[in-house]
Amino acid sequence: MLGPSIDDEEMKGIIPRMVGGIFGKIESAPEDIEFTVKVSFIEIYNEKIRDLLDPKKNDLKVRERKGGGIYVNDMTESYVGSEDEVFSLLKIGNENRSIGVTDMNSQSSRSHSVFIL
Repeated sequence: MLGPSIDDEEMKGIIPRMVGGIFGKIESAPEDIEFTVKVSFIEIYNEKIRDLLDPKKNDLKVRERKGGGIYVNDMTESYVGSEDEVFSLLKIGNENRSIGVTDMNSQSSRSHSVFIL
């Protein structure tokens, strides 16, 4: 999803391309329109939800709003104003992921992650 390199136009994955597209649209929007952009990054590991932006928050719970929709209770939501800020949070979150060595990959993920923008 990230690709081998977020700095290389040919090699970056879908998430860096999406982030670039969103901020490109924001930059070209009329000045009277205001945008709010937030990032969250969680992982599901051993049937527990952990906040990758604040790893002290683990075993978070999924909740449902009365009017509909679901959310993860107490999940970190960081406001961002640029692509670089998003990529910085992605890097922090990836460093906090649960990994383990396998015969095929020394950095194999042992979890499922959810990146929310």
